[in-house]
Amino acid sequence: MRRFTLLALIAATVVVGSGAASARTVACSASRLSASLPAQKLPAKVASVRARIAKAAVACDYRALQQIAYEKDSFTFSFGNETSAAAYWKKQEARGDRPLARLVKILGLPVTRNEAGAYAWPSAYTTHPTVQDWNALVRAGVYTRAEVNRMRQGGNVYYGYRTAITKTGDWQFFVAGD
Repeated sequence: MRRFTLLALIAATVVVGSGAASARTVACSASRLSASLPAQKLPAKVASVRARIAKAAVACDYRALQQIAYEKDSFTFSFGNETSAAAYWKKQEARGDRPLARLVKILGLPVTRNEAGAYAWPSAYTTHPTVQDWNALVRAGVYTRAEVNRMRQGGNVYYGYRTAITKTGDWQFFVAGD
């Protein structure tokens, strides 16, 4: 009995004393990833927001991600009726969809510019994705080869997770689907 009490006390101390544990209300798929991203030629505001997003995602800090999302203008995270990005991402994580890991991984892939001129990830999110764009998704572990092949066979259009940041640092969306 004493042994169990001592272990419970140690566990409680670690949880209470850890700033990271208190920010992590729920573990997430990005918790074992690095927030370090490869250097890319980006405006300073874009690079800053990109780094902050990655840092919040690997910390599983849904609140910080939602704050970044709504710092400037509107933000799209779903095509449904959800009202909270944080709650939606937590729900997707619980279902095994791994949105936060996918977010960190796509931010590490080559950047492109979307139809509105924003900086967008991954580079497969373009009108005509190349074989290299598709292969990058598989190499980074964002999607499996089978998942990528299904997207390619469906018209060579990328409808997977994608994100964009304007040159003024406005995080516009992190969404999948059409």
